Amino acid sequence: MIGAASGAATDDRLCFVVGTAERLPWPDATFDLVVSTTSFDHWASQQQGLAECARVLVPGGWLVLADQFSVLLLPTLLAGRRGKARTKRRATRLLLAAGLRSPQWHRAYAVIIQAVTATK
Repeated sequence: MIGAASGAATDDRLCFVVGTAERLPWPDATFDLVVSTTSFDHWASQQQGLAECARVLVPGGWLVLADQFSVLLLPTLLAGRRGKARTKRRATRLLLAAGLRSPQWHRAYAVIIQAVTATK
């Protein structure tokens, strides 16, 4: 995906870096906005990844996290995704524990994909 994004980018201000949510390769307070779309469920440690997102945000910066959050995902809670925040309540607890505040939930697509915004 890095190659595809780099090849499609037409803005010289953009750069693409390989990394993980749990170890973001940027200094503290670097970004006004951090966005994650449909990768949260795959993070090795959602708690650590959210703490990293908070770390790289400037005070007052925003996190936008869009992924699968729904009570209809009960079967995945019991199977291979055990321990992952697949409900809004559980994800909200992780956001607050990471030092983010004012989580607001938004329906993004159909029933399954939802987004939460929070500030540092």
